[in-house]
Amino acid sequence: MKLISITVCKDVLEFLLDEPFTGALKLEEYAPVVHGEERLAAQELLSFADGKACTARFAGSHDRAFGRFALEGVDGICYVTDFAEDIPENIYPYPQPDTIKTLVCNHELGKEFGVKQSRFDVSLPSFVSLKEQPGTIPYEFEGRTYYFYEENLKNLEANLAGHEVNTLILLNSARSFGCKNEKELLDICIHPKYEWDWPGAFISAFNMTTEAGWQVYGAFVEFLAERYTRSDNKYGRVCGVIIGNEINLAENWGNVGDMPVEDYVEEYMQAMRVAWICGKKHYDNFRVYVSLANNWNRVHPNPQRLYHGRDIVDLLGKYGARDGDFGWHMAHHPYPESWLPDFWNDRTAEFNFATPSITYKNMEVLEAYLAQPQFLYKGQPRRIIFSEQGFNSENGPLRDLQEKQAAAGYVLEYMKARNMKTVDMMANHSTVDNPHEFGLNLGIFRYDPNSPTRRGEAKPLAKAIRAMDTPAEGIAIEFAKQVIDPALFEYLLNPPVLHGDPDRSKDVEFG
Repeated sequence: MKLISITVCKDVLEFLLDEPFTGALKLEEYAPVVHGEERLAAQELLSFADGKACTARFAGSHDRAFGRFALEGVDGICYVTDFAEDIPENIYPYPQPDTIKTLVCNHELGKEFGVKQSRFDVSLPSFVSLKEQPGTIPYEFEGRTYYFYEENLKNLEANLAGHEVNTLILLNSARSFGCKNEKELLDICIHPKYEWDWPGAFISAFNMTTEAGWQVYGAFVEFLAERYTRSDNKYGRVCGVIIGNEINLAENWGNVGDMPVEDYVEEYMQAMRVAWICGKKHYDNFRVYVSLANNWNRVHPNPQRLYHGRDIVDLLGKYGARDGDFGWHMAHHPYPESWLPDFWNDRTAEFNFATPSITYKNMEVLEAYLAQPQFLYKGQPRRIIFSEQGFNSENGPLRDLQEKQAAAGYVLEYMKARNMKTVDMMANHSTVDNPHEFGLNLGIFRYDPNSPTRRGEAKPLAKAIRAMDTPAEGIAIEFAKQVIDPALFEYLLNPPVLHGDPDRSKDVEFG
């Protein structure tokens, strides 16, 4: 006998077994921490009839939808898996624009390029305080009041305005993104194994190991979900959140020091699950995304700090089946393997599941991988957004050539993404070259220190982006085929993908 679902209803949680059992079972609720102190929050006898039972959803100010549950003598899932239809405050279809073209910019610039959606960074230590401060908004969550900086919210809302839909990237940075350096907050929200003394630890993983950690994170997500998923679109529309950044590069972008990938994904999945619960309470089509860089199977010097994207996805499927599945989706960054724009020459991007990398060249592999039965959610494949990628152009004698290649490459990769069945966003990063981004020039405009917006001369890439999904697209395609061999262009537009690993058994044979 197994527990197969836990459903959130208005006033109760409904438990469902895989057999029509009638009788009483002891239910234990634990605080939803991972790799931390296990606290028994409540226990009771649960009376089942025909395999179903209910218990009170609320215990004072505590919403038990977040709890981890165990039924004595019964295997199966332990977290909430479903929401009753009348729970979400806002019910409307996901507002998918008629173009996947995306830039990280305000609406006014976006309009010039036909952009109708965007994504923006929000970092917990920049938005939240544990104490009332001048210019903050109070918010109650799990019996505690948290405070949100109104000025930061208004700046965010100025960027959200006008887009049909936005996606937020949730970060946990103690060093940048406007961190307020509130020690009491950082002691709670920053992961206890974060390497404070290592300069490469740009962002911490979210702290799911303590109750105070998951609760301040939950307050952060639920405030954003409640404010930005409203049907009346009062503050701007957000319909999904990306949890962290490129977690397969955890040593830099979700730092916890050395940790086996199995443990890392357990903690990360809890952050995804908490965000999903917070979002689903307010919007029925709320989306939560895992963030991955392009390294899929490449060998790393330290597998305790740098992980394979494939391993992460496999573990998400495994833990979902074990603990309770929920609606997570994919935010992937298919940068070229060398950062340079001629991705059609990538050598580590193969058209099979064992590919070392997933770049623009073989981005279809990701969709094929997620279409496997073990990753489907309620019978449907996970959605994909390509939420950060771009083309570097070096300053030097090859700059003009590389900028032409970038424009041609954008046309091809955009058409490839548009051909895919589950892709909802293709976000070019960034709008303007950033002189502080590891020496890369990823903008569609050159950097001009004398311009108020730092926006200098447009690169050929800007013209290519502007053309897609417009009558000028045909001209852009012809240009791209002058840079990329036409036969190669057509081959890569619809490449054959092996839905599995290649047979390497005879690779060493000779003669």
